[in-house]
Amino acid sequence: MIDHRWNVINEGPKDIIVYGGGDQGRVDYPILEQLGYRVRAFVDDTPGMFSPVKGIPILQGLQKLRDFLMNSEDSMTGFVLAIGNPYGHVRIRLHNALKSEGLHPISFADPTALICKSATFSAGLQVMTSAIVERDVKIGRQCIINTRALITHDCELGDGVEIAPGAVLCGRVKVGENSWIGANACVRQKVVIGNNSIVGAGSVVVSDVPDNVIVVGAPARFLKSNFIKES
Repeated sequence: MIDHRWNVINEGPKDIIVYGGGDQGRVDYPILEQLGYRVRAFVDDTPGMFSPVKGIPILQGLQKLRDFLMNSEDSMTGFVLAIGNPYGHVRIRLHNALKSEGLHPISFADPTALICKSATFSAGLQVMTSAIVERDVKIGRQCIINTRALITHDCELGDGVEIAPGAVLCGRVKVGENSWIGANACVRQKVVIGNNSIVGAGSVVVSDVPDNVIVVGAPARFLKSNFIKES
């Protein structure tokens, strides 16, 4: 029997490019393929990188993408930013750049993910296998929710956030822009995580975390500052 509490996220044009030829692109591709998207090219700024999928070209940088789009007979109008954190700020920059080229960010979720229909999200959401997003969660632009992550009721994620595999956000947690919650970390209810901060893998966060820091341990404690350098 179909459970109508859960939302299917499979939005946007089907002919797309994927910006990012590394591990996130490799993880995204089979999900995108299953959902019916047609990846026409990967794009990456790293010199000498090979395409993660045989038969699909990889282009180096934004200018090569412009040339490819200009010379292509296909109408590629969608994009996915397959760039993991700590580069949430890069996803936001590229989001704006690609939109200015006339491309549109798509949002998608693996069919095994459970996303409550009362949750809201902005453009560019990526949800991996068996993740759960519960009631009234609010998600900003270009967020990544990884395998088996659990985001419980009324949490808020800012733009560029990534929730790593197995991480748990208890109720009413707020995560600031470009922050990253590490694998199997647990954040107590009502905790606020600042902008541009990282919660280390396996950490247990029981109190608020300021902007621009890395915290680790159980309970989580300050490790060092984390000031973003634009890439």
